Amino acid sequence: MSKSVPVQPVWSLFSGAYGLDLGLERGGIKATLAVDVDQACCETLRLNRPDLDVWQADVATLSGAQLRERTQEHGEIFAIVGGPPCQSFSTGGKRSGLSDPRGNLIYEYLRIVNEVRPRFFVLENVASILTAALKHRPIAERPGKHWSLKRYASGTLNESSDEALALDPDELSGSAIRQIFNDVKAIGYTPTFSVVNAADFGAPQARMRFVMICSRDNVAIPSLTPTHGEPGSDLLPYATVRQAIEDLQGDPGQHSSYTPEVRRFFEKIPEGKNWRALPVPLQKEALGGSFESGGGKTGFYRRLPWDAPAPTIVGRPNRKGSALCHPVATRPLSVHECARLQGFPDTWKFWGSMSQQYLQIGNAVPLALGEVVGKALLEASKRPPGKRRANVRIDTMLAESLAHLRSKARNKVARGAVAAKKTAGKGKLTSA
Repeated sequence: MSKSVPVQPVWSLFSGAYGLDLGLERGGIKATLAVDVDQACCETLRLNRPDLDVWQADVATLSGAQLRERTQEHGEIFAIVGGPPCQSFSTGGKRSGLSDPRGNLIYEYLRIVNEVRPRFFVLENVASILTAALKHRPIAERPGKHWSLKRYASGTLNESSDEALALDPDELSGSAIRQIFNDVKAIGYTPTFSVVNAADFGAPQARMRFVMICSRDNVAIPSLTPTHGEPGSDLLPYATVRQAIEDLQGDPGQHSSYTPEVRRFFEKIPEGKNWRALPVPLQKEALGGSFESGGGKTGFYRRLPWDAPAPTIVGRPNRKGSALCHPVATRPLSVHECARLQGFPDTWKFWGSMSQQYLQIGNAVPLALGEVVGKALLEASKRPPGKRRANVRIDTMLAESLAHLRSKARNKVARGAVAAKKTAGKGKLTSA
C-alpha cells in the first residue's frame, strides 16, 4: 500500500462489504469510520477490521453533528467516500432515477457532506446514472420508439410529432446528473467525474462505474488514466478470469446451484458463450417468451470465458438472465470465486448466509477501481488550492463519459449481431 495520509479522518458511508475502502487503502487512503444500514455488511467489517469504528445506521437519519460526536473528530475531515444504493439508476432495475426514494439517498449523502465540509468527497455509482432522469416516465408513455445514447448525445432525443408526449425537462435522460452536478457546485465543491471500466485498471472484471471526485478548495483532481487494455496497446494486458480463479477449481468453496432444467441447457454451452450457442429450437425453449423480446440478452445462459475479464459480478449468479456460470464446471461461480473477481484478498471473510455473502460481493466496488481513486485523492491532497481544471465543464465530462458508454454499447451490439447471424444460419440449415 502507498504511504497513507497520516492521522487524517476518512469517513466511509454506505460501506457495504468494504470493496471501495479496501481499494482506497491500497491507494493510500484509510477509512476511520464505516457506516452501513445492513447488518451482514457491518458484521463483515467487524470480523475483518476489529479496530475500525463500524456504525450500523441509516445514513438518512444521521447528521454531520452526530458523526462528529460519534468519532470525536471536531476538526477537518480529510474525505467522505461512498456509493449510495444504485438500484434506481441501474440498467438491471426499473430506472426510476431520483424519483425513487433510494435515488434520494444521494441527496442525504450530499447533505452530510455539506454539514461536515470535508476537503474531498467521492461519490461512486452505476454508470447509467449519466442517463437517469429526475422524474421517471414509463417507457411505454415516452415519445420516440428508438431511444439511444447516440440520439441523447446529439440532442434529438426529445423530438416528437406528438407534443402531448414530449418529455418535461426533469424527465429527460441526463437531467439527474446535471442536477447533482449543479447541487455539488452550489454547496461549494468543484466536481470532476468520469465513467470508468474496472478492467482498465487491472480488475479481472468488466464493470462500468461512475466516479465523481470533488474538492472543497478547487484542487485539480488527477485523471483516472487506464493502466490495462487490449493486446497490442501500450498498456498492460487485461487481467483474466483464468488468472483470478483457475487455481480454485479443486476447492471452489460454497456455491449455489442450477435447477436440473437450467443445467440441461448450460451443459450444451461451451466456455465463453451464451444461449446463442444452442440450436435454435433449444434457444426458444431456454428463453421462453424472452426469445422474441428485444435487446441482446447477453447475460442469459452465459458461461464465462477463461482468457478475458469476467462480465459484471452480480449478487445472484444463479439467475439465468444474469448468469455467471463457471467456464468449465456447470455451476454458478462460488462465493470465493466472485470475491476473487472483485479483487478481495483470500483473507477477507464474509459474514452471513451464502445468499447474503453473494449480495455483499455483487454490490461491492472492485478493489482495483478503489485503488486508483485512492491514488488520485492522495495526489490531489499534495496540490495547492485554488487551481481549477481549465475550462472543464459538465458538457465536456458528460460527452467523454457518454462516449465511453457508447463504445461499450457498440461493442456489445456488434458481438450480438455476429452471434445473431450465426444463429440465423443455423436456423436455415435446421429447417432445410
